[in-house]
Amino acid sequence: MASEFTPIHFFKIILAESLEQGKLMIPIKFVKKYGQCLATAMCIRTPNGSDWKINLVKSDGKIWFEKGWKEFTDYHSLSHGHLLVFKYEGTSHFEVRIFDKSALEINHPFKRAEVNKEEDCRVSQKRKAYSSFEIGTTSCVKKHKGKQVNTTLERAEEFKTCNPSFVVVMGASYVGNGFLLSIPCMFGKTHFDLDKKKGYICFQVLNYEKVWLAKYRIRMIATGLKFELTGGWRKFSKDNNLKVGDVCKFELIHKTNMTFQVHIFREDE
Repeated sequence: MASEFTPIHFFKIILAESLEQGKLMIPIKFVKKYGQCLATAMCIRTPNGSDWKINLVKSDGKIWFEKGWKEFTDYHSLSHGHLLVFKYEGTSHFEVRIFDKSALEINHPFKRAEVNKEEDCRVSQKRKAYSSFEIGTTSCVKKHKGKQVNTTLERAEEFKTCNPSFVVVMGASYVGNGFLLSIPCMFGKTHFDLDKKKGYICFQVLNYEKVWLAKYRIRMIATGLKFELTGGWRKFSKDNNLKVGDVCKFELIHKTNMTFQVHIFREDE
């Protein structure tokens, strides 16, 4: 019987150069001992249970985290000086813990919001009469049972979330011509860091492990501040098959990482 694999740890300090390159090299001594056992695609698992698929690139005895690494660093807001401790147990996973410049471990965003057990804030696990309300549902919502709603927009507006949210009806310019999407100014002023003119936000949809990253910017126009997405929305729109007339309700479930749970309401559901 083969002996049990003893977990191996290594750490990496994040440098500005690796962030610019969008990849991170695994320590050479680790590679010499275990590199042959590593698959071409590994999962990095964070303490909240999220798995991030990262492709490895091998060359001249060296191995880098590459494809998928930039998305990981952007989502966790890694910057020069952060320290990552990796744990390897001979599987296709690395477990990782992230420490900021103060040497404290970061607070990881929730993989999925915890279900609120209060009766007026419970999500049914069975999709029955209110199936259209379940699309993209976060764990903390109130449903108006017995109240008739008609249009897609009405259904979205009647869908009550327990976190700040805004509603957007998908027009042609949002899901077909240009994929330009703006965030309502009042919501932006209230919940965005106005000193940070550019950054990333994250989108999640119920029952999907995937996280979609989008770039945003804040700029001044004649009528005041404008909050707009400059990249990433096209991918989210196509992956979720958004059409003209669909309605999205964006719920801010984690402000530190600007993560939105997107509830999608469609005309035919």
